Amino acid sequence: MYKKYKNKNISILNYFSVLLCTVICISCSKKEYSYFPLNSGLKWHYNVSLTTRDGLERQKYILHNIGTDELNGETVFLRKSLDGKVLYYSISDDGIYYLGSLDSRAISSKFYADKRLVIPKPFTIDTKWEQITYTKLLKKTGPPQRTEYKIIAEVPLELKIESLEDTVIVPAGKFNKCMRIKMTGSAYKEAGNYVGLTLVNVVQTNWYSPGVGLVKMERLETTQSDALDKGTLSIELVNFESG
Repeated sequence: MYKKYKNKNISILNYFSVLLCTVICISCSKKEYSYFPLNSGLKWHYNVSLTTRDGLERQKYILHNIGTDELNGETVFLRKSLDGKVLYYSISDDGIYYLGSLDSRAISSKFYADKRLVIPKPFTIDTKWEQITYTKLLKKTGPPQRTEYKIIAEVPLELKIESLEDTVIVPAGKFNKCMRIKMTGSAYKEAGNYVGLTLVNVVQTNWYSPGVGLVKMERLETTQSDALDKGTLSIELVNFESG
């Protein structure tokens, strides 16, 4: 049976927060949670490459584990991003969950709940679960549009652990015995005059290294329309600071 979880991605960097799920060892097996470390002091530096019909955009992204707190009586683990968002995670009997976020730079900080499973427990090859995602890479400006044109489609995803033995090479180095999680899904979307009804496909692959966490992610969003055919997102680890 599949598990179902809803995932409303608010921004491209929110996609990122889930992919970067990785290491906790509190009343848990080190092996099970080393793929998503949450202990305080860890820091990740990433290169982000975003390609849309407008071209290639490069960004830097940093995540920093900043300790624990309480949310609704539950111990939660906090991870702060470069843009000021504080991301909340929890550990339960069935896995590690992303709970939501708040903007620490806002005058009135509000917690935005968005619970979703990051890595299940226990996990084996072919473990599957389900989530909902929203496209963010299908966009363009310029003719025939006068302003930015986007296709934001709700797409159900099937997530599957495909391997625990991958070797991944990124700017931070070579990582062995990585967990590979692949996400695939599609949905029809009425996208307006220039595109009309089109099938939207999403394919995303995350690689997690034991003791480090997310080392690489690739995401591809496509449609059947030549007017707005695809967008890609690539994230690679540049440096990992263990404190």
